[in-house]
Amino acid sequence: MDFIAPSLDGQSASVRLDGPEEGWTVGPKPFVLRPGVLYSASGYQHRGSSYSQVNIRDVSFRATDFAKLKPGQVLIQRGERVPVKTPEVNGVDSEIVFVDKVISREDFDREGQNWANCE
Repeated sequence: MDFIAPSLDGQSASVRLDGPEEGWTVGPKPFVLRPGVLYSASGYQHRGSSYSQVNIRDVSFRATDFAKLKPGQVLIQRGERVPVKTPEVNGVDSEIVFVDKVISREDFDREGQNWANCE
């Protein structure tokens, strides 16, 4: 499944999966989320015969996650440091886990303009 974006140079971008708009297209149509499937969204830039990764926040989700979103909301995952559940090994006492966060489209756009969020 491919969601094709319009020209996005210098912009943050998000797309409604259930109704791409603002120049986005999807193929093949129709795109339907299936229950129980874990989806992962990432971005790349296609130029000629090569692909290159762009600065993007990848996100994984299920149909139930998508159903909870309201118009104007964006699902992201943020890394949070948490204590490890097993005894300390080789001096490691914490790990990074990715946690679902729902933010407004405005916050998403603002964060997309901060290069520190795109590393």
